[in-house]
Amino acid sequence: MVSKVENNTYPKLSIISFCLNSGKYLRETIESVLQQTYKNFEIIVKDGGSTDGTLDILREYPQIRWVSEKEGGDNPILDAIWQAFSMVRGEYVVYLAVSDGIFDPNWFKRAVAVLDSDRQVSWVWGINQSKTEDGHLGEVSWQEYLRNPPPQKMDWLPFWFALQHGQETNAVFRRHLFEQYFPQNDPKEQYRFNPTMGFNIQLNKMGYLPYFLPIISFYGYTHKDQRQETYHDVISAAAALYRKQVFQYRDDFLFGRVTHRFRDGFSNIIHEVRRDELKYYWKKVITYRIKYNLRRKLLKAAEHIVY
Repeated sequence: MVSKVENNTYPKLSIISFCLNSGKYLRETIESVLQQTYKNFEIIVKDGGSTDGTLDILREYPQIRWVSEKEGGDNPILDAIWQAFSMVRGEYVVYLAVSDGIFDPNWFKRAVAVLDSDRQVSWVWGINQSKTEDGHLGEVSWQEYLRNPPPQKMDWLPFWFALQHGQETNAVFRRHLFEQYFPQNDPKEQYRFNPTMGFNIQLNKMGYLPYFLPIISFYGYTHKDQRQETYHDVISAAAALYRKQVFQYRDDFLFGRVTHRFRDGFSNIIHEVRRDELKYYWKKVITYRIKYNLRRKLLKAAEHIVY
């Protein structure tokens, strides 16, 4: 079913999801999206042929556009993401696993406001919190960012070089960047089993600018048979490749072997880093790395303090 929204216009934001026998989490995921204060969005679900009642739940929500058919091949999740994306009509995209949910009810509103008002920004991200199978909230990833946010926009680059930190999967992206840089399910694609890392490294190398909001934007369930377990070896290999390629690009950039160009959210070059600026980036990378190592040592020391 295709329906238009708000003043007969297409939705601003598209949430794409993928599932297979995920009825245990599906309703909660859907409700977390529907409870957003921002309403100009569509939900698209690609189901892989579920037999557990997932389809009955989807039928309860006529506002959801969905299709159910089994994917072939050895990487059905990436196929499902692209099949869902083929149905997208929004200007911005979120890809949301069915075992995840949106935590902050104003997340879409705040992220869309940034993208609408700042043409330089290409994606907006927050941090996530884990959730156990019995519903208990757990660890907050990068909790220190709530108090001390990471650098924004062009200042993000040396921070990324120092920590290799990638954006979270449930960030809000400009649609055309997802379409151009998200990995395809091609056997020659190095990141086909870890597309988030492949997407991240492309966005950063191409000079697209992120914007962080100090918000716990979503939560993710920890459960058996997670993708990290099923594809542990290939995901670990992709993570090692990611670090290697970040380091290689960092060195090529800092030693002047490549020219880095920052781009706005519409792919226009807004700044080309000059050779006389490289000293500034050297200092920033070293400073961020020292601060990170110091923080790790302090946290490790604190673990041994007995109260």
